[in-house]
Amino acid sequence: MAKLTIIPNHLPNLAEFEQWLRQSQALHSPMDELLGLLQDLVKFEQQYGQTSDIFYAQFMRGELGDAVPLIEWAGLYELYLAAKQELATQIGRKTHVEELLVSTV
Repeated sequence: MAKLTIIPNHLPNLAEFEQWLRQSQALHSPMDELLGLLQDLVKFEQQYGQTSDIFYAQFMRGELGDAVPLIEWAGLYELYLAAKQELATQIGRKTHVEELLVSTV
C-alpha cells in the first residue's frame, strides 16, 4: 500500500497533491492491501487465540460485546473480505481477457 507523508512546514499545493494522489493510486496493488490486512488480522488472531472467520461469526451474532479492539478486528476482517473479492474479480477479468486472446489466435 502506498504511503504519503506530508510534512507540516512543506505542504503541497493543490496540483502537487493531486499528482501525488494519482501516482499513489497508480501504484496501488490489491495484493499489497490484502497482505497488509492479513498481517493485521494475524495479530488479533494470536492475541485472542482464534481465527478471524470464527471471531467474526461470533461477533456478528452479538456474542462478544462491542469493545473497541473487537470492533477494529471486525472492521479489518470486512476490509479483508472486500479486498479478497476485489482481487478475485481482477484475476477473473484478467483470466477472461487472456482466454479471449488465446481463442482468437
